[in-house]
Amino acid sequence: MRWRSPVSAQTQRSRVADQLLQDIRARRYGPGEKLPSERRLSEAFGVSRPVIREALGMLSSLGLVEVQVGRGAFVTAKDVALQSRDAQRSLVEVTVMREVLECGVLGVTTRLPPGAAETAEVEAALAELERCVAHGAEATRADHRFHRAIVAAAGSATAVRLWEEFTTEISTVLKISPSGSTMDEATLARHRTLAAGVLNGEFEQARQACHDLHEDYRRFLRDLLG
Repeated sequence: MRWRSPVSAQTQRSRVADQLLQDIRARRYGPGEKLPSERRLSEAFGVSRPVIREALGMLSSLGLVEVQVGRGAFVTAKDVALQSRDAQRSLVEVTVMREVLECGVLGVTTRLPPGAAETAEVEAALAELERCVAHGAEATRADHRFHRAIVAAAGSATAVRLWEEFTTEISTVLKISPSGSTMDEATLARHRTLAAGVLNGEFEQARQACHDLHEDYRRFLRDLLG
């Protein structure tokens, strides 16, 4: 494997994952072959071991590697190019449907103010996200809770049910999203804008924030999977 220079802090996880993906695509590692240890990868890429662990988790979410406790990470894909294209189509489609559903309910929530319970849940979900960011904690579940609360604010049980049907696929998108298991301040700011738009009846503000978040996901998937 040809080692690269250290990557920037802002995009460490996704760039490490992308570089490992390119190595797998180039057959530097074949099906069933073990990747270098976390320690070796950490030294080679100039990043921390947790960053390497998250990068491997991204590839695992795409079905390209299998992480075995105590043994390491192994390549699983028989046709990486085909599998990654299929993964891209699947995850991009999920992201599109998520945006259609979430942004679609905004027209209702911004015309008809959410009820007290729905408002409280949006505020509580946002507060949980803020705590996660403040402490650098895992934010995937909090992010899912927040977006579910946005959908539920429309007062439609059907919309919530449709959202829940995407739970598994949406969780995959969240796990390999730009913010990954943690969230940065810029992404949190978009969530704050979305929540404020919903709670204050500002449709365009909420719609734009919703679109921007999903466009971030789509751009990331395109960059990662090629």
